[in-house]
Amino acid sequence: MRITLILAFVSLVASDLIAIPQNLLWPRPQSLSFGTWARSVNPSTVNVNINGGNRELLLKFAVDRLKTNVLLMGCSDITNLPGDINTIDVTILETDPFDFSNAKESYTLNSTNSTVYITAAHSVGALRAFETLSQLISPKAVAAGFTPGFHLPSGPWNITDHPVYSWRAISLDTSRNFMPISVILRTLDGMSATKLNILHWHIVDATSFPIVSKTYPDLTDSAYDKLSIYTYEDVKQVITYAADRGIRVIPEFDSPSHAQAFSFSKVLKPFVLCRNAANGWRNPYNGGVGNQPDGSWFPTCVEPPCGAVNIANPDAGPAIAKLLVEYTGLFNDSVMHLGGDEVSSFCFASEPEFTSRVFPDVTNFAKLFPNATVPSIFPPDWYAGFTKSYQTYADQIVAAVKGTGKKTMHWEDIVLKDGVVLPADAVIQVWNGWDDVVGKNSLQKLLDLNRYQIVDSNNEVYYLDGGSGKWLTDSLGYGNSSWKEEYWIGYRNWQHIYNHDPRTSPMENTTDKTGFGLASQPTGNLTLILGASAAIWGEKIDSSNLDVKLWPRAAAMAEALWSSFDDPTNKDLFEAEPRLTVMRERLISRGLAAEALHPAWCNTHLCGFKFKGNKSPFGNVDGYEAGASKDQSSQSKATGIFTGLKWISSILIVFFMI
Repeated sequence: MRITLILAFVSLVASDLIAIPQNLLWPRPQSLSFGTWARSVNPSTVNVNINGGNRELLLKFAVDRLKTNVLLMGCSDITNLPGDINTIDVTILETDPFDFSNAKESYTLNSTNSTVYITAAHSVGALRAFETLSQLISPKAVAAGFTPGFHLPSGPWNITDHPVYSWRAISLDTSRNFMPISVILRTLDGMSATKLNILHWHIVDATSFPIVSKTYPDLTDSAYDKLSIYTYEDVKQVITYAADRGIRVIPEFDSPSHAQAFSFSKVLKPFVLCRNAANGWRNPYNGGVGNQPDGSWFPTCVEPPCGAVNIANPDAGPAIAKLLVEYTGLFNDSVMHLGGDEVSSFCFASEPEFTSRVFPDVTNFAKLFPNATVPSIFPPDWYAGFTKSYQTYADQIVAAVKGTGKKTMHWEDIVLKDGVVLPADAVIQVWNGWDDVVGKNSLQKLLDLNRYQIVDSNNEVYYLDGGSGKWLTDSLGYGNSSWKEEYWIGYRNWQHIYNHDPRTSPMENTTDKTGFGLASQPTGNLTLILGASAAIWGEKIDSSNLDVKLWPRAAAMAEALWSSFDDPTNKDLFEAEPRLTVMRERLISRGLAAEALHPAWCNTHLCGFKFKGNKSPFGNVDGYEAGASKDQSSQSKATGIFTGLKWISSILIVFFMI
């Protein structure tokens, strides 16, 4: 057994947020009050009464998880220990909806001397309340020496809670590096602990198609090996495991780009152009001479292996649609993601199989592509033909999916870059944050359309796979870093993620060429923004480092989306960090290898006291307290004197078994 001491350390609170006793809760509830007494609880013997809702689900799984998760944070045999609180009384007020996306996550939690009362509209709200309760029930050592057992401290508790954003997701890539089912389930455990509610499963990509298909069985020939394939039973296990935790699973089957793996199917192979692009880009209409050397994939696609569905072939859309319809029967969520990102005009321009269909009346392609080198700007006639073909293809696959009763989701490119018009109920996922006029402010551009619902995955905030260095050996054909590697290389710290709010945070400035300026906050119908999704792309991520890349940074996003704040600039990192430290230990106790937030020394000492600029957690200061000398500012750490700040000091000792 190991004893881990977490000091929910001295923290400087520059806001008016209510300090949560012992920093127990993450994410922060919308409304809470508490008292001063503590009542003992034996999680092994407490009775749980459930009225209404999915009683079987809650009793069979959620109650056991509640008890198990509490015990993971404690130690010793508590079988014969009494409990003052002996009952958890749960009331579900409404019938659970068939469509999981309509489920209400709101709940209330109230404690008395002997009973905890939970009320929720739907069963998923009770699941969220159970998670809150599992965080409140603490080892008695928190406040009372080393007496074994557990208690509910600082009672009575009165909590009213609900999420601000309905879309709180992780986008998980399992194609570029295969993720075993056990790893996906463990990720769902972390999502449940932090009240995230959607797993966006990027299950296939150009590198592999690792899921069994009954329509095109040879697609799995693209898998890395026979063990790196998801069966129908595997997928059903993930969906069931997620549903038991109140989490939706939305699959993504990307096309027309990222489609090289489709070519492993004998039926689909004729529809896949630019396969692997092993000979570099060529202009076939000016003597076949280009400026990219053999072996270069750029600019035929943004990363290897290249491959794109021929959107001009009238048989391609129906063929892909059959595959999608198959999976609408396997995945039961009301949304299916159809991709649509990073479609390369260079690929289609180099393939006569595409151009001869789109421009059947053009005989002199030298007029359409006058330069032998890679064109930087395609002529208007090209884009008109390209968009018309893409619209037809999109109409075909979208109609097939919608015909099964689902709505579709897409990356922003299909609308903003490629000009396709989608059904008004489509969900668009924003990801761009480039340092150029065309790629910037994509969220605002979608708001201006006032047509689609939006999910924010701004790569400057929510891409969590960065920070591991470059991986391509042939970038741009000259041994240089590609734009994609440079953009992915940065590490997004938890503070940056935590401070971002999809509806209120300033966006990139479209007139700023350097990429550092910020425009105003988003404007328009902000209710169209459903929430956000943290993406973990798999180029350098596999089961060995997924946890440390996701956690606890995904937890920072979870609170920012659940709790939100009227003014995100008033978020208090000093108030949040002790609670996130406790949450990290909780995640570790549940089997997730969450990254350290700081040296353990900082658990008992104040770290990083001095700040520069006008946006420090201390308020409008420039490095030090207004009117204070360096010596005075440093002394305030020891003496607790700092103008305008409240000192909050609490200690949480957490025991858990190794």
